[in-house]
Amino acid sequence: MAVRKKKNNSLFRQINNWLHLWLGLISGIIVFVICLMACLWVFNHEIIDLVIPKKERQYILASSQSLISPSRIVGIADSLYPNAVIRGITYTRDHPVSFTVKENDGKGKDGDPKVKPQVHLLHPYTGRYLGVQVEDNSEEAQLRDKLNGFFAWTLSGHRFLWLPRDIGRPIVNYATLVFSITLITGLIWWYPKKWTKSTREKSFRIKWKAGWKRVNLNLHNVVGFYSFLLVLLLAVTGMYYGIEWFNRALYWSTNWGTPLAERTAVHSDSTKIDQLAHFPKAFDQQIQSILTQYKDPHYLTITYPDAGQKDATISVYIRNDMDRQYNNRYYSFDQYTGAFLPNNISLFNKDFYELGAGEQFRRLNYDIHVGSIWGFPTKVLAFILTFIAGSLPITGFIIWYNRKWGKKKGRRTASRDALVADNLGDQYTATDSTIKKPPVRFRPKSTNT
Repeated sequence: MAVRKKKNNSLFRQINNWLHLWLGLISGIIVFVICLMACLWVFNHEIIDLVIPKKERQYILASSQSLISPSRIVGIADSLYPNAVIRGITYTRDHPVSFTVKENDGKGKDGDPKVKPQVHLLHPYTGRYLGVQVEDNSEEAQLRDKLNGFFAWTLSGHRFLWLPRDIGRPIVNYATLVFSITLITGLIWWYPKKWTKSTREKSFRIKWKAGWKRVNLNLHNVVGFYSFLLVLLLAVTGMYYGIEWFNRALYWSTNWGTPLAERTAVHSDSTKIDQLAHFPKAFDQQIQSILTQYKDPHYLTITYPDAGQKDATISVYIRNDMDRQYNNRYYSFDQYTGAFLPNNISLFNKDFYELGAGEQFRRLNYDIHVGSIWGFPTKVLAFILTFIAGSLPITGFIIWYNRKWGKKKGRRTASRDALVADNLGDQYTATDSTIKKPPVRFRPKSTNT
């Protein structure tokens, strides 16, 4: 009676291993490219600051009580350009205050939108006019532009594979989703059926003295296991930006089942145009309050609406740190009263430390993804994790190739070598009488009958 050969893997493991293999092969090259570009981009600020040393600080925005107010800047702009409208004001750390204006045609509309507005500079404390900002053509500025161009190129490859946004972004995000699935299936494949001393050594240690195929297998399995959670976290925070349903599911799961609300627009109350005379003082107090709360930010920008948009609001954006974004804030103010207009989503209306754990995680998403959450040490960690993530498709492909073709090639080579040896043996036997054949040994006859 024939005995059926017992299968080594259950149906679940067979399906899991099949998914791991083919999903990894499908997404591997894309994951490798986006991880490589991330490794090149992650230290962009540090590299630029290393190559181009920072200049001494000239101004400190922490002195918010003495900073020139928005109403005074508007007055200076009106006196210099009576036929223009102010479009924006920017307070920048270490730089003069700047403002932009656009010519008005007298009919409530701005000038040609294609014309780039001039940037005018003011001393941030005295209000002295410093002239129009001119293009910096120094060697340092040219080098900075080249570095910024290179890092913009790497970021484009990381986010869009240098394709149009509408095409490249879905490819990158869904390749990341497939990669996340391969991480989970890889963990299942890695998990030993039985925990023995041998399986523990294979699962948790890299045998550096073994052959290169064994080392490659260890690098894929062991390093993949140790980095699993953090690499998966980087993938999850990356998908937040490009997959809408994943974005909502992530918010729902981290906020105890609370769905992400649709962000509604806010509008100025045009019926309160009679309060416009009180606007300058009220808005100055709002900006002073922001600068008092956030000491010495990197920059603060004020964007005024077009003259013809009666219900539009004034937008204010403050960035407190160039590397981190979790503590940045967006504000909307009524253009007639200067009152703060809160959005319906608390995530955008509160300071980071006033939010719940789920919304804090959402605000930290970018900083976690790029590794800037705790500064340089976590950037180094993000670089290492991204390098590992990019290496997993390579080491996995080598394992698959060796298992599929490596052994066959080895057998073909061995057979070919044996055939050559036989031919050479026959040749030498026929032509060289000095080569002795090995003695023929005979078995003794059996005595059994």
